[in-house]
Amino acid sequence: MRKKHALLIAAFFIIYLMTFLPNFGIMNELKFIGFLPQALAWVLLLNAINTVIIFIVYFKFFKPFAQNVEEKMLKNEKEGKQT
Repeated sequence: MRKKHALLIAAFFIIYLMTFLPNFGIMNELKFIGFLPQALAWVLLLNAINTVIIFIVYFKFFKPFAQNVEEKMLKNEKEGKQT
């Protein structure tokens, strides 16, 4: 599970860094993909992929962690009131 989490986070940061390629002249030609310039289409595509990755990471890792912490807090609160 940790390996999968690490791969997802690494993929996120690699794709995030790739969004800066048009600033360095890579994927920055005056071609149009549909009605968007190539650089804008590239960045929008990578941002869409990153959004999907972040939702996967949130629902698989952070949401269960927050629920476990909340359950422990409620359990401790109930134990404190019973004594």
